[in-house]
Amino acid sequence: MGKLLKPLVVIVLLASLAAVCIQGFVLFPKRTLIKDRTQKLEGGVERLVSTLKGSLSEEIQQAVPFVPANLKVGHPDQLPRLEGELAKASAVADAVLQGWNDTKTDLENTRRDLEQTRAELEQTRTELEAANTQIVQLNETIRNKDAELVEKSNLIAGLEDEKATLSAQIEELNSQIATMQDEIAQLQEDKGVLEAQLEKYEKELSKEITMKPGTAGKIVYANEVWNFVVIDIGANAGVQAGAEMIIHRNDNMIGKIKISAVRDSIAIAEVMPSFQTADVKEGDDVLF
Repeated sequence: MGKLLKPLVVIVLLASLAAVCIQGFVLFPKRTLIKDRTQKLEGGVERLVSTLKGSLSEEIQQAVPFVPANLKVGHPDQLPRLEGELAKASAVADAVLQGWNDTKTDLENTRRDLEQTRAELEQTRTELEAANTQIVQLNETIRNKDAELVEKSNLIAGLEDEKATLSAQIEELNSQIATMQDEIAQLQEDKGVLEAQLEKYEKELSKEITMKPGTAGKIVYANEVWNFVVIDIGANAGVQAGAEMIIHRNDNMIGKIKISAVRDSIAIAEVMPSFQTADVKEGDDVLF
């Protein structure tokens, strides 16, 4: 407000100075008193104009070349010069006032921009707080998902271990199945041979047994699975199919066999379970 009053003060001072000068010439008898007043006003105008020009740009100062010495008027002929300087001083005051008005407008615009910036800053702060809250929630979600991922990974690792174990077991079972299939094939083959031999033995059994009592031999092979043995005597020793022989070990009877097939020097016999008291072994003696 003080700055706005300065141009008005200049104008008032200029008007006063002009009035005093005019009155000086009209009222010549009071010249001394008027001169003092005029000097005071001239000094005030000079100081105020100097102050006002300090706030103007150099270009405007050069455009309004105010000369304080021209404010001194000693003769009526000098009034035009005084009026010119007063006009310049008034122009300086108008320029300063216009500058202040422009500054005031700029200040109002700046104030509005500042208020808008404050509003935008507050909006940005609110959005930032919301974003921070969302980030915290997302971080919590990420931690939960990471924990679930670790749990799932551990579960998958456990299942992979179980899968590897089961695969190894399946491979072992497949190997056992292959072995058993080979064994079954061999047993089927043995079964065919034995069935053929059995048929032959049954034919031989229909013949009369004329085997000599006291005929003795040893078991050279014993098969516990199929429950048959091979002895070391055959047709050359008078062994006949269908004959029954005693199995003994250290003069103790442990069972009986029934001859089912005869070769020249060996014979095949079935172990008779109803007479068996111990496992039949290779090396056991047989007697008819």
